[in-house]
Amino acid sequence: MIARVEAEHHTQAREQGGRLSLLLVEDSALDAELIAARLEEGGLLFELLRVDSAESFNAALAEHRFDLILSDYKIPGFDGLSALDTCHRTCPEVPFLFVSGALGEERAIELLKRGATDYVLKDRLDRLVPSIERALREARERMDRQRAEARLQEREHTLSTLMANLPGMAFRRKVKDRPWHLDFASQGCLDLTGWPPESFATGGEISWDRIIHPEDLERMEREVRAALAERRQLSISYRIRTRGGEERWLWSRSLPRFAPDGSPECFEGFVTDITQQKQAEEEVKRRIEFEQQLIGIVSHDLRNPLTAIIFGASVLLKREGLDEKVTSSARRILASAERAGRMIRDLLDFTQARLGGIPVARAPLCLHAQASQVIDELGHTHPERGLELTREGDTHGEWDPDRIAQVISNLVGNALKYSPPDSVVRVRTRGERNVVLLEVHNRGEPIPPALIPELFKPLNRGTARTDMQTRSIGLGLYIVDNIVRAHGGSVHVSSTAAEGTIFTVRLPRSPSSA
Repeated sequence: MIARVEAEHHTQAREQGGRLSLLLVEDSALDAELIAARLEEGGLLFELLRVDSAESFNAALAEHRFDLILSDYKIPGFDGLSALDTCHRTCPEVPFLFVSGALGEERAIELLKRGATDYVLKDRLDRLVPSIERALREARERMDRQRAEARLQEREHTLSTLMANLPGMAFRRKVKDRPWHLDFASQGCLDLTGWPPESFATGGEISWDRIIHPEDLERMEREVRAALAERRQLSISYRIRTRGGEERWLWSRSLPRFAPDGSPECFEGFVTDITQQKQAEEEVKRRIEFEQQLIGIVSHDLRNPLTAIIFGASVLLKREGLDEKVTSSARRILASAERAGRMIRDLLDFTQARLGGIPVARAPLCLHAQASQVIDELGHTHPERGLELTREGDTHGEWDPDRIAQVISNLVGNALKYSPPDSVVRVRTRGERNVVLLEVHNRGEPIPPALIPELFKPLNRGTARTDMQTRSIGLGLYIVDNIVRAHGGSVHVSSTAAEGTIFTVRLPRSPSSA
């Protein structure tokens, strides 16, 4: 038989936070009423389901989820021990209390050992509500503890899986003088060093400082002390020697952890193998150095024959009585040789800039006079073009005459190249208090705004169109920028359809004013 009793007139629930679902195994309807009355008097809000046979007990467990089970010890055709065993098999998390008329001390102890939560005598029902509340509280605490343990196990499993799949090793090392033993090392330690993690523990066969390359150990100790003093993250690359004798590069990032009193306790972090990256960097570095040296050697060796060609063509042009055909050929030879000479000079300057910077030899110089000389020379090679030079203020300073001439020649030559044939290229020198300005203006097609940030980088031009006539290699503005910066100055460009394109060079008059 299944009987249901509900307590609905209470307005305040206990700390369980709602109506309790209780299962009562009891053959006496009168005793069931007394138990329900005691629960109501105790202030519980509950729904009580009474059963009096094994069949009804099993059916109730199959159909409902209960917060707590109360059971008499002896029931005709059924008993409390059987109910307790069934409960442990089907719902072990549900508290089980015996409520019986007579239980000896030995029997009560046996029931508790068998898994009962508690027992209450029927003639002491005043203990029933406190026993239920305690059982429910303990069940909640047990459930919370199990959930917390499950979450912790899940986090530990996730962390273990992540560390096992990371290409490196997580570690914890106490802050102390050598030897450096590891309080913790993940399994990546074996792949990284050839030693299992326990080898680096206190009392292990080796310490971490013993596998660090001797040339890197002092630097690492210095960085460790600095990170502790500044309470900051430590990022460092260093070499180790593996168990098999292989040299490897490692990159490590860790954070110091401090005790409540402020004293350093340990470093916790991660270390990974960067040997391949280091090898790739070294290979790229060697390749770049080789290419730069090759450019320098080839460019230098080409200057001698070009000088001879230029000298021969110049001498030939000075002879009188040459017919027009020979004169035209000599001019073409001279122009081609001079263009090749400029390319070689640019390559040499490019090599110097990449290997350490373009050197300058300062001397007293008038920028306006230097600009006038360069423009006169360009006028002879571009007689069809208009060149205009103006001066404002004092333009004297201390600069390298040859390098400044190179800057002017590159900027004016650039303006001639990218402006209409019938337009005038205007050059202005202007003296200010501590700086002298050189401005080169042309009315050519404006430089696209997207190209301006890339303009002074090597192998770039101010137009997307390839210059097939001059075969420019795109080093002119890069060299201009390097020469100007070597003097402590700067180069700025503005380019619009309305105003044209203006390159402005600012040169400090002397090193002290830079």
